Amino acid sequence: MKKGLMVLAPFFFITAIFFFQKAYSLFESNRVNTSSISIAKWQVKINDDNISGSSSTFTIDNINWIESENVKSGKVAPEMDGYFDIEIDPNKTETSVRYDVTFDFSNLDSSQFIINEIKEIDEKEIVRTGEFTYSNIFTLDDINNNETNTLRVYLSWVNDELNNEKDSNLGKVANNTIKIPVVVEISQHLDGETLTEYTGE
Repeated sequence: MKKGLMVLAPFFFITAIFFFQKAYSLFESNRVNTSSISIAKWQVKINDDNISGSSSTFTIDNINWIESENVKSGKVAPEMDGYFDIEIDPNKTETSVRYDVTFDFSNLDSSQFIINEIKEIDEKEIVRTGEFTYSNIFTLDDINNNETNTLRVYLSWVNDELNNEKDSNLGKVANNTIKIPVVVEISQHLDGETLTEYTGE
């Protein structure tokens, strides 16, 4: 009996080494594969400036006014229309993202300035998700195709005789500008997430 065990001992020893090497190789393979997984990169630009974190707050003070035959070139006055753009560029991002753009129009006197329309150019659709918040989604396919979205805000300076004093006060300040604070928030878009349209309630 002892002689038989001694004969089989080398066989058991070799078998044990074989299974140990196989298990170690499997462990090493799994360890290498796991360590090669990295976190998706996240970088979004707003009007060519990188967002720091998940949101950015800035002020729009450069409005493109459409020239009028009744106003000297390079000058602005009531009865003129204008617009400003917010370009969102997520092309350094490696995951689908949602963005929410919120405007603060509280500095605008509604009797002087009217917001006519807010839309995305290039025939893209934007969803109004709050009173002054507009949202959309970049899918990973959009990002891989280097797509950007530009939100355009159209406004008018109202020509109203009742506003003559207010209009004059704006013109008395050299290089005066209209300032509109804007907050852009970026978050990861999850499968199945939809944008809920604002109903005013």
